[in-house]
Amino acid sequence: MQIKFKSEPINGPVKPATVIFLTQGEEDPFDNRKELASFRILLNPHLTSGVFKACHLDVLTLFFAPDTWLVVVGLGKEEALTEAKLMEAGAKAAKEILSLKIKEAFVLLPKLQYYPSKVLELLTTGLLLGISPRFSYKSTPADHVALRTITIQSLSSQNVIDRAKSYINRAEAMAEAQLNARRLTDQPADRLTPEAFAQEAVALGLQKKLKVTVWDPEKLEIEKAGGVLAVGKGSVNSPRLVIMEYQGAAGLGAQAPKVLIGKGVTFDSGGLCLKPGENMALMKTDMAGAAVVLSVMSAAATLKLAHRLVAIIPLAENMPSGSAYRPGDIVKMLSGSNVEIVNTDAEGRLLLADALALALRYHPKLIVDVATLTGACQVALGDQVAGLFCDDVDLRTKLIEAGQSVGEALWQLPLFDAYDENLKSEIADFSHAASRAGGAINAALFLRRFVKNVPWAHIDIAGTSRCARKRPSCPEGPTGFAVRTLIKYLTNLT
Repeated sequence: MQIKFKSEPINGPVKPATVIFLTQGEEDPFDNRKELASFRILLNPHLTSGVFKACHLDVLTLFFAPDTWLVVVGLGKEEALTEAKLMEAGAKAAKEILSLKIKEAFVLLPKLQYYPSKVLELLTTGLLLGISPRFSYKSTPADHVALRTITIQSLSSQNVIDRAKSYINRAEAMAEAQLNARRLTDQPADRLTPEAFAQEAVALGLQKKLKVTVWDPEKLEIEKAGGVLAVGKGSVNSPRLVIMEYQGAAGLGAQAPKVLIGKGVTFDSGGLCLKPGENMALMKTDMAGAAVVLSVMSAAATLKLAHRLVAIIPLAENMPSGSAYRPGDIVKMLSGSNVEIVNTDAEGRLLLADALALALRYHPKLIVDVATLTGACQVALGDQVAGLFCDDVDLRTKLIEAGQSVGEALWQLPLFDAYDENLKSEIADFSHAASRAGGAINAALFLRRFVKNVPWAHIDIAGTSRCARKRPSCPEGPTGFAVRTLIKYLTNLT
């Protein structure tokens, strides 16, 4: 599906469909927005009668002439319009276009309080996410007419017009990366094993010209990556660790890299501390952080970001068996620390800890990890906000701002030093888990022990990695949350 941009006015609805956006309570939009003047006769009766109030995601679809439709999407009150709401409006428009079973549509860019460039990027991202169906293994795919082209038209400033292609390219890269993360996260665990995920990374590396190194079990043993090996011991599908390197623009080879780490538990049964059977099928998505990081690396290459990046993706399947690791075991980590195992269902932090220790070998400028780490974070923040743990003010502020600008909310949670006491062990350097109280904080404090003085942020997406109730921009299932935030954060960095 192709997105085009034009700066020419539209004189009324055009074949086969025109999409416009209206804000709630806007006084005479036809006078204030000249590009809408030709729609007055058709629309005014619906507005003055109150049939269409332009509440957020309200839709009015009008048949104008043979094979000609006008689709009006409400944005709600402009003062209450957020980045997330604007993107959802774009996705809602896409859903309505699809329902008309047409191959082409024209979209008028609204004039809002935001910069036109942001409106263009967010609406384009929403359109692309709204058009794409959920990944499926159904033998008979849904029958629909493929939408081939959306042309976005605007009377914006010359600066926006000149740079429209770059904004659309970035939106396309974001949407493509997020959809790829959703596809990977939706894969059943019998197909996306640690080895299969590593093969996905190798294939992506060849396509995007990224350097990819895969540690197999033998290499993991040589490197003494005890955390990854312990978690993977109980499964017939052996663990892996993927290292992806993006060199960025020429001359960045000596630059200290930014390191991204994604938790890749391809299925989490809980190990010997077995999870309840209810909802265990969803544990195929415990590698959502790995999918996010892999997809961000793909987008970085597509957008040719001027940063040296290293991605570290530890992969394992946490299963119960006679060879599985046990509560009470002492695991020697890649860092050299001896860790007492308290609960085999707290496996993700062991993978991340080895990845964090490995990241230090690259002398990184900063580290960001993304993980479906704790149910405690989901209980605290629900499914719309991710938990952010970060002591570095600059890194924390920029991540939150990046998330806000693309409609993904991050909320700072404390790295409360007093809770370090919870990780004490009588027989090892420290334990890897504590009581349920403050579970998300305890997990983050465990990870912090492996990063030393490097600026580091931990994003817990346990709640946000899945969409329990479908939205225009996301069907029920994996969300790819944090992909857009990280791309925006890296794009904003100078």
